[in-house]
Amino acid sequence: MPDFLKIAALGVLLALSSKPAMAIDQGAVSPAVFDCWEPERIFRQCAATGPDGRPRLKPAYLARLRYDRDGLASVMLFNGTDTRKYQWYYVRRGAIPVPVESMDNGPDYFEDGLARSRVGDKVGYIDRKLNLVIPATYDGAYPFRDGVAVVCTACTYVSDSTATEGERGWYEGGQWGRIDRRGRVVSPFRPQEKGKRLDFD
Repeated sequence: MPDFLKIAALGVLLALSSKPAMAIDQGAVSPAVFDCWEPERIFRQCAATGPDGRPRLKPAYLARLRYDRDGLASVMLFNGTDTRKYQWYYVRRGAIPVPVESMDNGPDYFEDGLARSRVGDKVGYIDRKLNLVIPATYDGAYPFRDGVAVVCTACTYVSDSTATEGERGWYEGGQWGRIDRRGRVVSPFRPQEKGKRLDFD
């Protein structure tokens, strides 16, 4: 085979081998765009998903947030087409927003320095630097109180459809226990009897 044919064949092979990668890059789902909510005001298209699928706030919106003394701000993101689907996040300057559970129609409070954060379909706890300090291994979790938190595995979230102000709910079923601020189990896990609350005192 003449050299020019070898070079042409090699060029075709290279072009064909690069097409799938280009198709994946160009054919990827376009980034989701989010609106941000603040009391009495909505900011359109304030965030979009990044390459890892996590939201990134636009610099102009980041600059207008009110940060607390620890450099934290909270923001609620939602898809403009369905305002019922929303997620609260904590954010620091220069960091990717971290999702947190909802509490009293706002972001989860930092109790004993920790807040609940959902990773996929599991819940863990973050500190005020937004580090996941207790891995997300629980199906349900409550805020810390006096150095311990009640958590559950194989439990399900039940929403109170009769609540008049915001969404209210609780967890049912599964195995329940308590953990300390280091994630160590301090009360052995045991099943919840249907219709009964567990007494950890």
